[in-house]
Amino acid sequence: MEKLQKITSLLLLLISLNSFAQTGVTITYYSGTTQGFNIATTGKLYFASDNLYVKIDASTTPTTIPVSIIRKITFSNSLSTTTFGENKNSLVLYPNPSSNSIKIKSDAVENLDTKIYSLTGQLVLEGVYQNNQEIDVSRLSSGFYLVQVNGLTIKFSKK
Repeated sequence: MEKLQKITSLLLLLISLNSFAQTGVTITYYSGTTQGFNIATTGKLYFASDNLYVKIDASTTPTTIPVSIIRKITFSNSLSTTTFGENKNSLVLYPNPSSNSIKIKSDAVENLDTKIYSLTGQLVLEGVYQNNQEIDVSRLSSGFYLVQVNGLTIKFSKK
């Protein structure tokens, strides 16, 4: 009887460890598709450059996902589900690179509150534009800029 209790206790312990040993991660893309991962305690999620890296355990090569195609990341375990970083609006800046003007296409119906920053953090251009309205960037020097539109940021290259 005592041996059966020990075995039962050990099995319950192993089952509970297994249920907490992984975290479910679901990536939802702007295309509408989803991709699921079960991250072991030895795995990790991390950002580098413009990518999200998903390493499911210590022995696997990470899956690389460009951040620009991710709409939402959802974490889950047996106790809860948490949504992190849901991007409600899709933004497209084109042409990129550009020399004279750019346009910003958005899923949002509201005006596009736009700020363009140099890589040193200096605000170089600011305005409120309509969806697909031409923005004159001809006076900007050649180089890279960060374009912030309604709280979302896009990289832009000026020729």
